[in-house]
Amino acid sequence: MMVPVADTFAGLSVVEFAQGVAAPYCGLLLARNGAEVIKVEPPGNGDWCRSLGLQKGDFSSEFIVLNRGKKSLALDIKSPDGYAAAFKLAAKADVIIENYRPNVTKRLGIDYATVANVNPQVVYASVTGFGQTGPKSHMPATDTVMQGYTGLMNINCDQNGLPRRINMLAIDYSTGLYLSQAVFAALYRRATTGQGSYIQTSLLESAMAFQEARLVAEKFEGSAVKPVGAPVGTFATEDGYLSLNARRQSHFVALCNILGKVGWLDDKRFDTPENRLVNAAKINAMVAPEIKQKSTAHWGIVFSDADILNAPVNNYNDLFNDQQIKKIEAIGWVEIDEFGSLPSARIAGLPPASASDIRSMTPPRLGQGGRSALQSSGLSTYEIDQLEASGAVVFNDDKDA
Repeated sequence: MMVPVADTFAGLSVVEFAQGVAAPYCGLLLARNGAEVIKVEPPGNGDWCRSLGLQKGDFSSEFIVLNRGKKSLALDIKSPDGYAAAFKLAAKADVIIENYRPNVTKRLGIDYATVANVNPQVVYASVTGFGQTGPKSHMPATDTVMQGYTGLMNINCDQNGLPRRINMLAIDYSTGLYLSQAVFAALYRRATTGQGSYIQTSLLESAMAFQEARLVAEKFEGSAVKPVGAPVGTFATEDGYLSLNARRQSHFVALCNILGKVGWLDDKRFDTPENRLVNAAKINAMVAPEIKQKSTAHWGIVFSDADILNAPVNNYNDLFNDQQIKKIEAIGWVEIDEFGSLPSARIAGLPPASASDIRSMTPPRLGQGGRSALQSSGLSTYEIDQLEASGAVVFNDDKDA
């Protein structure tokens, strides 16, 4: 059996002029595949993601996930000395990732055209909120803003019709995934042609790609919120909730037999998948009290034996102890200093995370790894000391990698 490796990009130099979620997630995927990722963040508080949600020391939960295995260079790139150091890093980088608003990198002197003039083979990836041009291009954008703007909230309404936010950064993370795919393809192109690339995307574009099927459904079906079939949905059980999908004819027949409701099969409202779709609310309401009578575990066994699509509605603590997740090692565990053992989800193509993989699984404290990052760009010890003396850079020497 082929053993997955985590060093595909060993020797690759990545400079990340990015904060937050989407662009740093692309950097994380490069780091997890073996690249050296230097995260350039402002001195003082660093990446604002360090304080996203509950913050403990230098970390939040999102920051831990997004910045495992990176080096932190706490650098004031607006200062002359800081800019000179940042440009030296950019001039040697294989990949640059940035998520400033449009034209900010040009003002800073680290835009694609300027960098490519001295580093023509660079793969330069830019992420914005609304795009590089257009009437909203300079507006601030977050995952929450984009969930509303791009219709994602509208297809996630509650029973009263109130649009709801998905309680995770779905658009941010999907943007990071799309961006990483583009960077990986650009690296292949560079390996085969020797040419660099300039990649531009946005949260808006990624949200459109993420919801493409719903966009088509809006035109094809007349409504993007129409159910996919029935009976389909979340049903309360005796002790929890069950996700059930019995829309296919064979599944519906099996469901009716299990519930002792064979009369539903002759009801013209429900006798075909098409008719059930028209009468989805009615059949779901009829199924609900039947499911309520027994436990989630009971239905899981009975429905699975009948090959009916179903799953318990788990919480995250349920998943930590789930035997299927343990068997395929979908979640690994890594010790991180004072935080103890924390979960790490397995990434496609990579081995499962483990305590022995601490180098690539530990996020940097602010300034941790910065000195070695500058050394790798060619700065001498004297130049680095002068940079520190000027206040343009802050190191975390006791924790430096």
